[in-house]
Amino acid sequence: MTTLTSPSSHRSSGRTAAALLAGLALAAGLTACGSEGADTATDPAGSSSSPTPSETPTETPAQTESPTDEPTESTPTDAGGGAAATIPATGSAGVTEASLVSATEGGGATSTMAFALDGDQAVADFVTGLGAGLPDIVAATVRDLAQQTPDATPYGAVVAVGCEAPTGVTIEAGEAGFEVVPQLPKATVQCLAPVTYVVVFAAPDA
Repeated sequence: MTTLTSPSSHRSSGRTAAALLAGLALAAGLTACGSEGADTATDPAGSSSSPTPSETPTETPAQTESPTDEPTESTPTDAGGGAAATIPATGSAGVTEASLVSATEGGGATSTMAFALDGDQAVADFVTGLGAGLPDIVAATVRDLAQQTPDATPYGAVVAVGCEAPTGVTIEAGEAGFEVVPQLPKATVQCLAPVTYVVVFAAPDA
C-alpha cells in the first residue's frame, strides 16, 4: 500500500534541516574565533621592557681658589739704576745733601762712621769687600763730587743693607769724625736679595 505524504510535511522537514545546518555553521564560526584569539594573545612581559634611565654624571664647576694673604716678595731696584741718587742731609756737619748709590747683593758691612775718600788709595780701601759693581760706581761718584766741590773732602759710609733705601741721612760732626745715621722707612716688602746702600757726601774743609 502506498503512503501519501502531505506537502506540509515536506515543508516542515525542510525547515528543520535548514535550522540544523545554520546551528552547525554558527558553532564552527565560534570555534574558529576562539582559536584565533588564543593564537594572537601576547605575553605583556615579553613584548615590553622598561628602558634603563641614562645616568648623566653631574659636573661640578671648578672651584676658584681664593688668594692667600701672604707678605709680598719683591726684588728691590738699585737706586738710580746703578747711578747715584741725591737724598737730603741734616745735622751739625753742615751738609745739606748726599749721594746714594746701591747694588743688589753688593756685600759690605754697615758703619755709622764715615770714611775719608781723599785719594785713589783711600777709595780702594773703602770699597774692599763690596761687589756687584759697587766699587766702580762709588769711585765714579767720588770723582764727580771732587770736581764739583774742590774746597771739600769726599766721605763715604755703608749706611744700610736690606730692602728699603734710606730717604735721607743725618750727618753729625764729632771728635772721631763724621757720624752718618740713615733715615729708613718702615719695611713694607720682603726682598729676595738684600741691597747694599752707600752714602757719599762732601764735607767742607776747615
